[in-house]
Order: sequence, then structure tokens, then C-alpha cells
Amino acid sequence: MMGSRFGIPSEAFEAVSFFRRGRNIWAFSLEDIPDLDYEALGLRFISIRGRVPKPTTYALQLFGRFATKNAVDLSDGEARRFIAGERQQLWAPVEDGYVVVSYRGDVLGCGLYSRGDLISQLPKERRIEGKDMEGFSEGSQGCGR
Repeated sequence: MMGSRFGIPSEAFEAVSFFRRGRNIWAFSLEDIPDLDYEALGLRFISIRGRVPKPTTYALQLFGRFATKNAVDLSDGEARRFIAGERQQLWAPVEDGYVVVSYRGDVLGCGLYSRGDLISQLPKERRIEGKDMEGFSEGSQGCGR
């Protein structure tokens, strides 16, 4: 999926192993899964809950910089709305479906693009709104920088 949907080369995952547990695909940096009792191992990478597998925000923040397609780089105002969890209309040269969303080259996370609408897929606990956005202004060097 990461190659076909986002154009991320397989070389980006050379040091990563994957395994499926339930409706999730996990990524970790060991060659084999240790013979231990564990609830979670590594990083939840892809959720397989709906019809289409969804990459997690964490996965795209780590590997989205390698994306060569279905990636959107937002302006200041668009990025503000995205990290606040807002839906917004914008045209982007991408296919409908999940997209890598960036601001000034830094990956913010996963978005869902459909016919000119970008819907933020940031988890609610990672969204930033209102007064928490004061460090993020037009012409700033990025989120809180």
C-alpha cells in the first residue's frame, strides 16, 4: 500500500519488519517478533477496519517524507484548519482517498481527500485549536517554532 498509494520506495522500509495482529499492521525494528507476552509491539502502522486500509498518522509522520504521489503540501491557513481537525475545500493533484498531508515539507499526518474536500484524520487528542495555535501564524517557521 505504501508503495502503490504513496510512491514510497521499498528501500524506506529496509530496517522495518511488519506483522498483522487483529485489524492492525504493526511495524518494528527487530528482525523477528520476540517470544514474549505483549499487548503491543512497535508502532501501529496501518488500520484495517474499513474497506480501505488506513495508514496511521505516526506511520506517515515517519515515512511520508518519501511519498512521491498522493501528497498535499498546505499553506499556513490550510495547515491551521487541518491540525484543528477541520474539513476544508481545496484542489490538489491527488487521487481520492488517503493522502500524506504536509506543511512546508514537514508531514502533519493523514488526510482523506474526496472530490475537492480534505478531511483531517488527525486523532482528536493530537489536534490543536484556538489559543493553542498562537505560535502558528501567517509567515511563521512552522507549528510552534
